Amino acid sequence: MSLIVLYEPPKTQADLNVWSFANASQHRDINRVIFETTGDILPDFVLDPFDPNDMNSWLYQHQMMHNAQNAVLGIAGFNLTELDWSNEAELATWLWNHGQEHYQAAQILELG
Repeated sequence: MSLIVLYEPPKTQADLNVWSFANASQHRDINRVIFETTGDILPDFVLDPFDPNDMNSWLYQHQMMHNAQNAVLGIAGFNLTELDWSNEAELATWLWNHGQEHYQAAQILELG
């Protein structure tokens, strides 16, 4: 699935479902390729589906996954633990920062 999806703010439930699936799928690919190339086993949490109105556990677990991949790949990450999904400006910034981490990981790991 294309990385561009991770940058797009979901407007409908269907959009959110696609975004959630794409994010989880990307994390599985990153973890798989890191394991195949380094032997490192990274944390893996259930990221899809999620409820944007109840994200506390999701944000923490998701950040743990980013921290682990970033450490292995040498990516300077962002704090992705704070987000009000209903605040459009905050969401846009979060999506950009989040997407950049995925983009960098995909470039390093040569994910298509």
